[in-house]
Amino acid sequence: MNKPISTPETHAEKLASTLPPLLIEADRVASTVFQGIHGRRRTGQGDEFWQYRRYSPGDSPRSIDWRRSAKSQTTSDNSGVFIRQKERESAQSLWIWAGGGPGMDWSSQWSTVTKKHRVCVLGLALTHLLIRGGEKVALVGGQTAPSNSRKNIYTIARQLESNDHASGELPSGHHLPQNAALVCFADFLTPLSEQRKAFQFLASQKLKVWLVQVLDPAEMNLPYSGRVKFQQPFGDQELLHSDVDSIRDSYIDRIRAHNQDLSSMVRKWGWQHLTHTTDQSPEATLLALYQNISGRQSNSDTLFNSEANNLQTDQFGDRHA
Repeated sequence: MNKPISTPETHAEKLASTLPPLLIEADRVASTVFQGIHGRRRTGQGDEFWQYRRYSPGDSPRSIDWRRSAKSQTTSDNSGVFIRQKERESAQSLWIWAGGGPGMDWSSQWSTVTKKHRVCVLGLALTHLLIRGGEKVALVGGQTAPSNSRKNIYTIARQLESNDHASGELPSGHHLPQNAALVCFADFLTPLSEQRKAFQFLASQKLKVWLVQVLDPAEMNLPYSGRVKFQQPFGDQELLHSDVDSIRDSYIDRIRAHNQDLSSMVRKWGWQHLTHTTDQSPEATLLALYQNISGRQSNSDTLFNSEANNLQTDQFGDRHA
């Protein structure tokens, strides 16, 4: 009996078959975004060398590289002294929270994935990009410390797929390190009064927070016609409406009001709010989110706001029925 021939292709195929499907999809999304990102290196307190520059008045003598300076010549316009600049290193840990309310497992005929699936893909793809950039990342409720090792990507993928982390409809009751950054993925369709209580607790911890609201397109536009039955997720409450077309305009108005109020509320704390629908490509949202997070120590929010405005269609989502 002939022994099967092993080639690099068959080995790679076998290895890929053991990876979680979520990890494969997230890696594809992250790789697509990574290829479109241009380096934006800035100086700071990191450990990696960036470049030399001429000494300027006000620079700390401790930053002078005397060995490099000894090789240079003093000219009329400079002292021949060089500063050794390093890569900026973020002092913050970054945490991912993925909402797991009952409505997250729903999808309409206008979407190929559930909201929960898209949340997990975006969260894991963001983890890919952040770890590539040297950030220390952890999953809220995942029982593991923030890390920038590649192994951490697999750990978070397993936690997301197996629901080994405690998550509800809102990120409430979690104590995170002061000055940490937190990215929350959910539909955020619970009443604003409940959300305000949860967010006030996070705001008291002085966290930098991003809310990524993931919605099904049907939740935004109510594209149904005629008589439609609405059912509470995993509940026994039902509502039968005989003419959905007659309430569409008022429904969309309510949706917009809910999301506009949510955005206004969180911006009072300096947070960011981005809306994404599951019929959209995840790459565009991930790019806007990553670029803003990677520059979070800057006081400018211009990049995120311009990217987010281009992505959103001024249509927002809320829970119906």
